[in-house]
Amino acid sequence: MSDRDSTSGGRRRPTYGLPGPVPGRDDAAPQGQPGAQGPGVAGYDGQGYGAQGYGSQGYDGQEQYGAPSPVSAPVGSAGQAPPQPAQDPYGASPHGHPVGASPYVASAPAPGGPTHPRKRRGIIPLVVGLVLLLVIAPAVTIGGLVWSFGSIVSDQVSGPTVLQGSSGEVPMAANEMIIVYIPSEDAAGSSCTAETPDQGSITIVPTSGTVTFGDSSTYEQAIGVAAVADTTVTVSCEGTDAPAYLGPYSVFGIAGPLLIGPAIGIFTGLVGLVLVIVGIVKLVRSRRS
Repeated sequence: MSDRDSTSGGRRRPTYGLPGPVPGRDDAAPQGQPGAQGPGVAGYDGQGYGAQGYGSQGYDGQEQYGAPSPVSAPVGSAGQAPPQPAQDPYGASPHGHPVGASPYVASAPAPGGPTHPRKRRGIIPLVVGLVLLLVIAPAVTIGGLVWSFGSIVSDQVSGPTVLQGSSGEVPMAANEMIIVYIPSEDAAGSSCTAETPDQGSITIVPTSGTVTFGDSSTYEQAIGVAAVADTTVTVSCEGTDAPAYLGPYSVFGIAGPLLIGPAIGIFTGLVGLVLVIVGIVKLVRSRRS
């Protein structure tokens, strides 16, 4: 650039972002004249950039690399820079938002994703235990009793077999039994016996009780006779002319369900009780956790 351009009254030269002269300073000069200097900056026709510009405190001076230069220092009172807002050491902006983040974005959810309610443990064993204890166990016990006395009940509806002349013979197979009855009106002072030609082939079982049959006749139980082997049993009664009997019945057909049904019912009830206790304990623990 020539001196003629700097002193002419033509258009002003661009300052390229450099601070201009400050009014009221002694060293202020009209813009565009030789020797015009800003605060710490030489004019274009003065001492040049090498005097107080880049050469003085720039790359060729004593100022270290990266230090603030007078050229880039903002104009302030008494050479002081305006206060800067405090910076968050964790990268947050002065407004409380992370650097580069929008203040309208909702906060991120907690790590691990949304939590789901825990399932209640112990409900299944509790329900199964209650069903076993309150439904299945009583049903099995009652079913065994009904199965055991089912044939006897059917004979009670139809009525017993009456022996004419106070005695009679009854053929029996092994493991069968009969029940001998006396009419209720002849029960006082009456007794019955059972005999067989094969000694040791039968067993006498005392029994008692009142039974009303389907034809409205009432009888008293006298004795029970169980056969160990195939034989013919002679039943004789004193004090009555019309003894009767029910059977023969299979011993295992009566005793089996009578024993198995209640046994299974008791076992099922115990299992149900254990499951109920386990279910209650697990349910209480799951609620506490």
